[in-house]
Amino acid sequence: MGNRREIDWTVRFLEIVAALTLFTLMAITCVDVAGRYFFNSPLHSATELTRILMAIVVFCGLPVACMREEHITVDLLDSFSPKFVINFRQATMNLIAALAMSGVAWRVWALAERAQEYGDTTEFLQIPVQYITFFISIMSGVTAIALLYSCVRYVFGRGPLSP
Repeated sequence: MGNRREIDWTVRFLEIVAALTLFTLMAITCVDVAGRYFFNSPLHSATELTRILMAIVVFCGLPVACMREEHITVDLLDSFSPKFVINFRQATMNLIAALAMSGVAWRVWALAERAQEYGDTTEFLQIPVQYITFFISIMSGVTAIALLYSCVRYVFGRGPLSP
């Protein structure tokens, strides 16, 4: 099932990458707004950078949220349901979500290959599109693995990973 310390380290690493990316996004936005209002000169390509950085933040955070099961949930019936019913439901839902994220990873990988083949770049900075698209695909795959891990934990009755 994997070493818990390795999993914790991976989750922590993704959190740090997301936090640093979010900080960079905040700095770019501040410079862009200050440049626009005080100097009548916005930051060149701020919108393009914002799109790329938002993708990094979202797709670094997705496996973390799935691993910790920090989704928005409604647990109205959990206090009345036996643990085995909850475990079965959670295992099933994690399995369905893992299959869906595997599909997303597969299709986005195909899009990344196509972008690489065509030599697609961003409009202003000419950043190759395939890098961020491959990143999205890989992180979708990591999310699918995190969901499968949660599924296995529920199958073996080890319950939620977060309180």
